[in-house]
Amino acid sequence: MAMTESNSAIWEEIERSESYLVCSMHEEAATLASSILKRLCGDKDNKGVEAGEDAGFYDMLESTGMVLVQSLKGLGRASEILDQLKLLYVSVAAIPVQVLLTGACFQISVGSSFGVREFLEEFLSKWNCVDGQYYVLVGADANVHCLERCDARFILGVDQYIKVVEVYAVTLLVTVLNDLDLAVSWVEKAALPEDKRQVIFILSYS
Repeated sequence: MAMTESNSAIWEEIERSESYLVCSMHEEAATLASSILKRLCGDKDNKGVEAGEDAGFYDMLESTGMVLVQSLKGLGRASEILDQLKLLYVSVAAIPVQVLLTGACFQISVGSSFGVREFLEEFLSKWNCVDGQYYVLVGADANVHCLERCDARFILGVDQYIKVVEVYAVTLLVTVLNDLDLAVSWVEKAALPEDKRQVIFILSYS
């Protein structure tokens, strides 16, 4: 379904979903957030988003996703969060980092870690490290034009990527699954800046 709304109209809907969430109207918030994401992610060319609004579009994806994950948690459906995110965003790599981290942590916190490992591994595998300075989505154009646009859908800062690594290796593998050897093995092989790799090692052993 192609988007036809203006940016301001979409933001009005997002703000309404946030209001539902604040009022603990979780069902209404989740339903509206899901509807918004279907429209945002269903238009491959993002024709409904005004030209030059790449950052604004990413903000829409992030704000709506945060409403969704918090609503599902409020409904007692935290175990469904990652499946819903993957369904609505179509690609795991398209999920904003803050939404992904919040959703994964919510799901882990309710004792539902099934599928979280595979989910995080899939996300982490979608990015290539470039000169230890940033990560580029596999298959995305990593030329100067792409960097100048600073399109948040194709480029991740090192710190953003490392936050996901920390949840995967330290929180999930070490703390929840009690598999230090697997965590260390993965970190040793992963494409990480060396200083960040050492930080993860320290956290894993602490």
